[in-house]
Amino acid sequence: MLRVSTAVREIREKYGKEHVILIDDGDLFQGTPVSEEHLLRAEHPEAEPEAMALCLTHIGYDALVLGNHEFNYPWATMRRVYDSLEAAGVRVLAANSYYDGSDGVHGRDENAFGTYLIREVEVNGHIHRVGIFGLENSDITRWDIPANYPGIVFARSDNPAFDQAAEAARYIAQMRAEGCEMIIAAFHGALGDADGPVVFGRNSENQGLRIIRGTGEIDLMILGHDHSIAYSNTFAKDLAGRQVPIVNGGGKDLTETVFRLSEDADGGLVCELVSTRNVDLYYYRPDPALQEKIRPYADRADAALDLPVGTLTGDWDGSGEFYVRQSDTVDLVGAAMMAVGTERMVKKFGEAGQEALRNAGGLDHLEVDAAFSSAVNGGFIPRSGEVSARDVYGMCRYSNNMLVLPMRGRDIRAVLEENASERLTCRVLRGKAYYFAKNDLFTNILLSGVSFRYVMDRPAGERAVIDGFADGRAYEPDALYLVAVNNYILGNERCGLRAWTAEDALWSQLEDDREATVQDIIREYIVGETERAGDVSPEAFNWSWSLVYEGDQAALTAENEAAAVLADAPEDGRCYALYQEAQGCALTSRADGSGGYETTPIASRGDALVDEIPQDTLIITAHVQDGGKVMLSDERGRYLTAGSGGGLSLTDGPADNGLSVWLLIPAEGGYYLKSEAARNNQALEYRDGRIKTYWLSATGMNLFNFYEVADGPEN
Repeated sequence: MLRVSTAVREIREKYGKEHVILIDDGDLFQGTPVSEEHLLRAEHPEAEPEAMALCLTHIGYDALVLGNHEFNYPWATMRRVYDSLEAAGVRVLAANSYYDGSDGVHGRDENAFGTYLIREVEVNGHIHRVGIFGLENSDITRWDIPANYPGIVFARSDNPAFDQAAEAARYIAQMRAEGCEMIIAAFHGALGDADGPVVFGRNSENQGLRIIRGTGEIDLMILGHDHSIAYSNTFAKDLAGRQVPIVNGGGKDLTETVFRLSEDADGGLVCELVSTRNVDLYYYRPDPALQEKIRPYADRADAALDLPVGTLTGDWDGSGEFYVRQSDTVDLVGAAMMAVGTERMVKKFGEAGQEALRNAGGLDHLEVDAAFSSAVNGGFIPRSGEVSARDVYGMCRYSNNMLVLPMRGRDIRAVLEENASERLTCRVLRGKAYYFAKNDLFTNILLSGVSFRYVMDRPAGERAVIDGFADGRAYEPDALYLVAVNNYILGNERCGLRAWTAEDALWSQLEDDREATVQDIIREYIVGETERAGDVSPEAFNWSWSLVYEGDQAALTAENEAAAVLADAPEDGRCYALYQEAQGCALTSRADGSGGYETTPIASRGDALVDEIPQDTLIITAHVQDGGKVMLSDERGRYLTAGSGGGLSLTDGPADNGLSVWLLIPAEGGYYLKSEAARNNQALEYRDGRIKTYWLSATGMNLFNFYEVADGPEN
C-alpha cells in the first residue's frame, strides 16, 4: 500500500485527480499482522483507525469492494471499520449482501452494505455519470462462521441460485435509471465459466465471465480473489457482442485502465479504451508520509511478532508436501488444536457439564481426540530452536477460528473416504506408486491425532483404514469422539464436513472475546508445552498416516498398443503430449481466454496413455537446452510462452525475453515446468479445468510428465 500510494499519486498527476477512480477489490485486511494486531488485539481500537483503513483514506480510495476474507473477523470489529471508512468518504460496496430479516431490525432483502457509487465527469462542458458497483463472493457461507456475518446472505431471496449476473443486472438497471452512461463492475471473484446453471459450491465462487456474458452494459470488469494476473488485460464478449476489458491485480499489482470520454452527435457519452495494464509496484518507492502514519502500527506488530513463544527441539522434517505424506508442520497445528481444545472443553463443562453431555448424547470424555485442518503454509519449515510469534504466522497464514465438534467414528471415516476419492490419486509409473493431490487443495482435509492409511488401489469408498487414536482409544464406528475443526472447512460444500455447522460445536473460539484465531491456539500450545516439558518435539506426535498401494505394481502395464508412452525426460526434436498426472488430462490447443489452455481427459495405465489421443491435444516438440531447460513448440511452430507475471500463450517463435524457456525440475512422479523469466516463481499448473501458470508449490497441481506420441510429426 505504501507503493500504491506513490503510484497513484503519479497517475493523478498525469491525468488529474478528478479524472481518476480508485477501487480496492477486497481481501484487504487478512494476511498482515500489521493489520491484525489492531483488529484483534488493540486495547482501544476505537482510538485510532485500523491500519489498512488508514491506507485507504490516506491514498484517497473511492471504494472498497468487500472480499471473503473481510468476514474472517468479528462482525462488530469490522462494522466499526466500515463505518469509519464511510465517514472518511470511502464507500464500502457489496451489492449482493442482504439482511435475511432475522435480527428484528433490518427487513428481508435490505442491503447490508453500499451497492454502487456514481462519479460525475465533465465532457465538453456537459455533466455525465459513471456508475461503479461492487459484488461480494457468494460462497462466504462455505468458508466463515455465521457469527461474522450475522443475519446476512449473499444473494436476494428471489435469487436462490446465487447467480451474480442476476445481481449485476439489478444494479445496472438502477444505475441506468439514475443516468449512468458508463458502468464499471468490481467483483470479488475470478473469471470462472459461463456454461450451465449456477450450482452453489461447484461453480458459484467465480462468476466474472457469467456476469459479463449475462449483461450487455459493462464497460470494465475488475476481478480478484484468485491471486492471478494471468488473464488481466484480456477481453470477453458480453451479451451484445462487445469486447469487455478485464483486469485483475492478483493481490500484488495495481491495475491501470485508461478510457477516453467523448460525446456522440446526440450528446451521449462515448467510452473509448485507450490502454490497460498491470502496474508492477516493485518499481515504486514507498510513500514516506503514509509510511510515517503506519510506522506505529508496524512497530507494535513487530514487537508482538518478535516475542518468544517457546522452543522446538528434535529433527523436524521440513516437508511442504502436506497432502500426500505426513508432515511435522501439520502435526504441530493439529497437536495445538487438540491440546488447547481439550483445555477449553474441560474449562467450559467440568464435571457437571460432562455429566450433562453424557446423558444427552453419550459423550464419555472431554479430551479432544482428533483435529481436521487445512491450508497451512507450504513455505514454512519448523526448525529446532526458539520460536517467535512471527514463526506462527509463517506456519499458519489464514485467520481461521477453531471449534470442537462431537463426531461418530463412522463420520470421521466418511470424511477420509471422500478426501481419498476427490482430493487424492495414485499413479504407478515405472513400477512404483506415486501419490498426487488434485482438485481444490484448500478443502483437502488434513487429519491429526488418528493413525490411518489411504489404500489407493481399493475401490472408492473402501480406501480409509483407521487403526486407532493417538490417545489410545480404539476406533469404533458408533463411538462418539471430539474433533477440533477450523471454520474454513466446517460446512464447506466442497469437502466431507459440509453437513456440520457452527451450531453443532460444543465449544468455539467465538464464545470468548479474548479468543482470536488459530494462530493464537498454536502460540498457546507452544508456550504451554515449553513451560511444562521444556520444548516441543515432533516425537510427541504419536500418530501416523500414509498413502499406500497394496496391489501388484509390476502388473500395471499398458494393454495392447499404447497411444503414447512415458518418457524418462524430453529429448530434442521428439514429440510429446504434456500430461497432468493428478487430473489425468493433457494440454489442449484451445485457449480458454483466461491466460491458460483447456485440458482433455486421456485414460492412462502404467507407463502409457491408452486412449486414442484426441485431435485437439497439443502435441509439442521439445527443444532441449543445457542446464535442464527446454522450449516447447506445436506443429505450427508456435512456442508455449509464459506471461511476464502469469498466463500462458502460444507465440510465433520463441520470445526474446526468455518467457518461452522452461526449467525442468525433477520431482516425485513428474516434473515441475517453471518459467525461467516470469515474475513470482511462475510454473505450469492445473487449475479449474485449465493449465496456466501460477506460483510453484509442492503439490500435484504442478506435476507433469512427457508422453511420447507414436505418430507425432517428428517421430
